Amino acid sequence: MEQAKKHRESDHDFDLFKEKIGKTLKRLREERGYTNYENFAFENNIARSQYGKYEKGSEDLRLSSLFKVLNAMNISFEDFFKEVGK
Repeated sequence: MEQAKKHRESDHDFDLFKEKIGKTLKRLREERGYTNYENFAFENNIARSQYGKYEKGSEDLRLSSLFKVLNAMNISFEDFFKEVGK
């Protein structure tokens, strides 16, 4: 029972982390003048539907995808995670 509880807590914590990542991506995109995530994704050759899921926090973001998104936003991993921590 205890292990199942820890697993549920871990899943919940990860879901919250994904949501925080998504909110940060959205805020940074908007700060760069993109009011629509689809335009940002299209202009930077990122799958629009996938990127939308990242911003919603409903999809697990691979490091290679995060690298591509952050390059398009011209932000380093270090600076991005500082933003996530705010």
